[in-house]
Formats: sequence, structure tokens, C-alpha cells
Amino acid sequence: MKRVVVAGHWDGEGDHPVGRALDAIRRGVLAGAKGASVLTLPFGGGPAFDEAVAPCRSSASFVRVPTEEASSRAFGERVAQLLRGGGTVVVEGGHGPYPDCGLGFLAGLLGADDSTVQGSSLGEALTRAEGLVRETGVDLVCAASTARPLLGLDSVLAVGPDLQPIRRQERALTALLTRAFAHRPLHRRPLLAGPDTHPARARGSGAGGGVGGVIAAIGGRIVPTGELLAQLTPLADALDGANLVIVAEPELSSPLLSESTLDSVTGAAALRALPVVGVTPRSSLSHFERAQWGLHGVFETKGSITLEEAGRRIARTWLR
Repeated sequence: MKRVVVAGHWDGEGDHPVGRALDAIRRGVLAGAKGASVLTLPFGGGPAFDEAVAPCRSSASFVRVPTEEASSRAFGERVAQLLRGGGTVVVEGGHGPYPDCGLGFLAGLLGADDSTVQGSSLGEALTRAEGLVRETGVDLVCAASTARPLLGLDSVLAVGPDLQPIRRQERALTALLTRAFAHRPLHRRPLLAGPDTHPARARGSGAGGGVGGVIAAIGGRIVPTGELLAQLTPLADALDGANLVIVAEPELSSPLLSESTLDSVTGAAALRALPVVGVTPRSSLSHFERAQWGLHGVFETKGSITLEEAGRRIARTWLR
């Protein structure tokens, strides 16, 4: 019996929630390869993250910061409630157009007015939040669905989600964040100096508009979303014994893929020498780039082919 794993996420053309999109591909594979076994696995940031971690909610608590949110305060308040329960708390966030530098998250976490995290009060607020996290013993994790830092020339304050430069910079705010986040968390002293020793310059610290930087500064940790999902979800078990992997991705183009979780799936497939076919509305990848991303084939729907039909055609090509 041929075994196929359909993984990934979808916000391409059509009104397809992640699970329904993957299921459409599954139905197509079953129609194209009679007797095949197909497993679907939501895998990605944003709404896909909620679906991916749904079976894991008994082992950890999860909070997602939507990219369209202009303030992260409500999510800090939610995390403050979860800290009382101990264990692991995971906060997912990507690269949104309205970064608040995580200051709303910090104020919500402390249950304080926004004014308490502004100006010279920011350092004291970070110290209080660090003490709160240490006191509860919670493993506070930022699932970073973007690699961009909070500060720097490639940060969420300097580059928009469309990769266009943000021309207006608030230098006073940047200076404040640089000073306040330096040498944080206070109880940890890195042995080596480098960009990652500054929480606001670490990869992924811009996740959630800066929530990642705050979490790192108060004693939490930043983990790329793909890496975290590979640990939490049954990805490895699903790929063991599989014959083909189909990855759904809204757009296959560089440099957008650098913000995706694609390499976590293709990397796991490569360890098992499995062929991987990408399904996407559009792709601008050259043959060389496809190989770099671990893709052995790409199927573009281009708005004219349903996901079910795409699954059927892939099955007939790759499961002979």
C-alpha cells in the first residue's frame, strides 16, 4: 500500500481553511491512487498553527498573536493567566504590519497601564516580568513565524511584510529599546558576545511585532515555528514508512520562503530519502531553487485547477 503525507498550510486562492485544503488534496490522491493511505498534517504559522497544535493542548498552552493586530496587550494578558498553571506556554507570532515592539504584551503580562512600559520605566517593567516568569517556573516560548529581529536593518521596524523598506524611523524608540533590552535577562550572563546576546537583535525577536524580543528579555526562549512544530506534531512518525510527501504552500517564491516552515518538512523528508512535491497557486522558483528547498516537483494550480484535481494528478505521476 502506498502511503502519502500531505502537510503544510494554505491561504492561497479560494476560501480554503487549512484543514479543508489539505483534505481536498487527500481526496484527489485517493482518487488517483486506489488503495493509497493518506495522512494530512497542518503545519505552519498563523491559522495553520492553531490547527497543528490542537492535539498538543494537553501538554502545553498556546497563544497566537495574529499578524493584523496593532496591539499585543490582550495576548500578554492571556499569557499572564496561563502562567499560574505552570508548565509550558507557547506564543506564536509572525511579521505583521503594525509592530508595537511587544510593549503592549509586556504591559498586559504585568496587568499594568501602558505608561508603565514607556520611557525610563521600561527597564523596571522588564525586570518585574522576568521575576514573574522565574517565580512561576514556566517555560515561556515564542514560536517565531518570522526570522526577523526587533531591531536592526533587517528588522520588523525597518522592513514591512511586503519586504519594502519602512522609511520613517522613530530613533528615540529604537535607542530606548536598545538600552532597555541590553544585558537581558538579568539572571543570565552569556559567555560570548554577539548579536544573539541582545534579545531585540536575536533571530525571531520581531515575531508578534516584538513579542519574541520581550519573551527572550524576560527569561523565555525563541524557537522557529517549523522547528517547534516538528517536535510537537507527529511529523517524524508520519514520514516513517511514507512513499511521498506533498507540501501545500501559499506561494513558492524567494525570499518569502525564508519566512515559511517549508524547510522543516522537506528537511525531515530528506532524512528519509522521500520525494517531496509542492502544491501552490504560483511558483517563481528556478530548478536550482527547488532543489535548494528540497522540492522534487512543483504543481501550480494557478487558480484554474482545484486542489482535489492537483492531488489526483500528483498521485498519477508520482505513485505509479
